[in-house]
Amino acid sequence: MRRARNPGVLATSAWALAAAWGLAAVQALAAQPDSSLTREVPIPAVVVRPAEWETLSTGLPEEARLQSILGFRYNRVDGPAPTVGAAFQTGRSPAPVLFAQGTYAYSRKRPLYEAGFTVPIGDRPQLSIGAVVYRRTATEDDWIVTPGENTLFALFARTDYQDHYEAQGVRVNATWSPGSDFELQGGGRIETQRSLSTRTRISLTGRHPVFRPNPPIQDGDEQAFTLGVRIGPAELPLRGGLHGEAQYERSGDPLEGDFEYGRARGAIRYKARLAPTRDFRARLVAGSTLTGTLPFQKLWYVGGIGTLRGHDFKSAAGNQFFVANAELYQRARKNLYVFSFLDCGAAWFGSDNLSRQRPGLDAGLGVRIAQGPAAVTIAKNLRDGDSKPRVGVRLGDTF
Repeated sequence: MRRARNPGVLATSAWALAAAWGLAAVQALAAQPDSSLTREVPIPAVVVRPAEWETLSTGLPEEARLQSILGFRYNRVDGPAPTVGAAFQTGRSPAPVLFAQGTYAYSRKRPLYEAGFTVPIGDRPQLSIGAVVYRRTATEDDWIVTPGENTLFALFARTDYQDHYEAQGVRVNATWSPGSDFELQGGGRIETQRSLSTRTRISLTGRHPVFRPNPPIQDGDEQAFTLGVRIGPAELPLRGGLHGEAQYERSGDPLEGDFEYGRARGAIRYKARLAPTRDFRARLVAGSTLTGTLPFQKLWYVGGIGTLRGHDFKSAAGNQFFVANAELYQRARKNLYVFSFLDCGAAWFGSDNLSRQRPGLDAGLGVRIAQGPAAVTIAKNLRDGDSKPRVGVRLGDTF
């Protein structure tokens, strides 16, 4: 700290008192770098601290903690499939730093596995890279019904809403997340895809005596790269918001493999709180095959649960599709909501055939327990006057 300069010989004792007061003030405020009483701003000492993140070559992050992985699913190809594993997880990232898990599919007596890592880069990581090696039961229908909800339907109602195939290979990816409302992902995969057949019929109850057949796929080896983007929060808050995501997937040239296609899929979700007891939700999901030919397992379906609730399940298929849903909720009691909804959508082949489509249009009413976990709906196909109303049950959120 530099002392205040003496302006000269003090003429009176009053000047001496003022000078002494000024010196004391400078000494008291010298620690404040923006003080106007100092002629120079002191440079704070550089604080050196160890990075909170380290690469796998030097060790795991210091705050990483070992956590167990326990899971269970049930479907018509695997039967009961318990999962056991472990992961090193941190509180700063949703992705595990390192994990390994094993699953046993009892009905087909098949061990499955997944193991991988994620390496965040920097003390405040915006960029991360990772890789996973796996043999797993795969599906393209998670956007219709989640695996957890599908397990409950299969166990208690002998209904499996997902179609399955086996995928074995490796996937690498990089993620850039500069903020909570934006994320950019790029990656690639090399995997072998095989058909699976229905192997179980056990369920506590169900309208049908057996599960529906699991459709065969086009077996083969796939090499593909993907590019995805998200704008908006990953999960919409209860007060409302807007979320959009899009993904492009390319298989084949310039890579090798048995499949050749390029397709894009996007989704927009909107939620608004119109009043303390009234909510509005809307969703638009659409996909298009831009080049090549989609294998059977990559086709899109609409109809029934999660799409057009007044139509038969997966009543339409195609390499192009769109589904739009809107729901208006009104709280009837503390933990009970009634709602009305409108569904519109179609699936077809050929990117030039949109103008020839006559999209399905359904309307209906429903009752939901709080924000979940169960809802009952009744829906009618508005384009078919002779159609009967369809009753549906959801064990999770609609969208």
